[in-house]
Amino acid sequence: MLTQRQDAASRCAPVAATASIVTTADSAGRGAAARGGPLTRGNIVARIERMPGNAMHIRARLLIGLATFFDGFDVIAIAATLPLLIAQWSLTPGQIGFLIAAPSVGQLVGALLFPGLAERFGRLRSIGWSAGIIGLMSLACGFAPSFEVFALLRIVQGLGLGGELPVAATYINEVTRAHGRGRFVLLYEVVFPIGLMVSNGIGAWLVPHYGWQVMYFLGGVPLVLFFILRRVIPESPRWLAEKGRLEEADAALRAFEARAKTPLPPLGDTSAYERMAQHPRRRVRDLVSKPYIGRTLAVWMLWATCGFIQYGLSTWLPTVYKTVYHAPLQLALNLAAGASVLGVVGSLVCAMIVDKVGRKPVINVSFLLCALSLVLAGVFHASNVYVVATLCALAMGFLASGFITAYVYTPELYPTSVRAMGCGLGGAWLKLAAIFAPGLIASTIGSGDLSIAFFALSVVPALAAVTVHFLGIETKGRVLEELEV
Repeated sequence: MLTQRQDAASRCAPVAATASIVTTADSAGRGAAARGGPLTRGNIVARIERMPGNAMHIRARLLIGLATFFDGFDVIAIAATLPLLIAQWSLTPGQIGFLIAAPSVGQLVGALLFPGLAERFGRLRSIGWSAGIIGLMSLACGFAPSFEVFALLRIVQGLGLGGELPVAATYINEVTRAHGRGRFVLLYEVVFPIGLMVSNGIGAWLVPHYGWQVMYFLGGVPLVLFFILRRVIPESPRWLAEKGRLEEADAALRAFEARAKTPLPPLGDTSAYERMAQHPRRRVRDLVSKPYIGRTLAVWMLWATCGFIQYGLSTWLPTVYKTVYHAPLQLALNLAAGASVLGVVGSLVCAMIVDKVGRKPVINVSFLLCALSLVLAGVFHASNVYVVATLCALAMGFLASGFITAYVYTPELYPTSVRAMGCGLGGAWLKLAAIFAPGLIASTIGSGDLSIAFFALSVVPALAAVTVHFLGIETKGRVLEELEV
């Protein structure tokens, strides 16, 4: 068995690191838990489902979470830096809208490209490549000499920003068992709204004193993950097993099993898992076939809503507060940072309840409350900046609650063979919405009457709640393979 693992290691660098981890664990007397039968895809699934969270899960969550954190950080950095960029390059409302929306073109391509790479070359390779692009382009943005160069670099950075999140969510879901999966995944995904919050908070503190460039220099940190990620955590055993690389899947899984705090129980009867693993391999076109079309439409509407509100509102907030309500720059940045705090709070609440009440109720209630907050913002748009900022903060907090739940819900809806692409297509709809949404605010900001924008924005989450309610399925507590059709 050791020889087989060493052979697999010689073929694949990340598996070499995994085999080393396992060998060390075996020599220390930890010993991988008994296979409990022939090495099959069903055996791999059964072993994943008996395995509680352990130190290797935490390591994976922290390192991939670092990429996701800076994904959020770099996405919202434009909100803190935009007021200074407007002044430095004398940007028109049309140029501002383009600057916000342009990265979404790259993100749209990335949301389709990197999940495809993940299906072919593995989840960790894809995450590492996307993180490298995010970090390198962020550093380059800090040296941009003009609006045109800055916009071009942001488009290229968008390739990584669009590709990292759906593949990262796929990986975290695949290495987690059904019991408690919602909480485990969401506690990982909360790093994205934390990244938004930290970006807003650091931006409010650093940008007025050190200039806009500092945000993009900080955003270069993910470049480190390009070099280390595959060396320190194992590839998804589910993906390896689905590819027929069972020895490598076994080695990857043993890296997780070796970190269990207590001896793992015997597998027992695995026949149910064997049956679950017998579903035919799906292709991308199956995402819109009869068994999956309802799920796919719900996913597309869900992600499009998140992109429409996130990019149509949150990136504009500091500029709206400063331009329409004449708030000082520091106050405008502080108010925007307050909105991101509510996003983190809402995300943490979701993580605590999503395995109890289910994915659909969390998404639907969050989106309906988001819509209500936006309607009220439209009604009271002529009030002072604090009233509008409070209602916008509530809207962003409720949106974050539904948005973060999408990261556990979407991967659950698709089989392993197309899971990353299913997530990527959802992300593509987010980016499509993000391309057009900023223009909605840009078209009304000159007049100072934002009611139309707020009312139009409110319709979108309301429609998403209805779509998810009627077309989505509930997935809480179910094994991923059990959800395949």
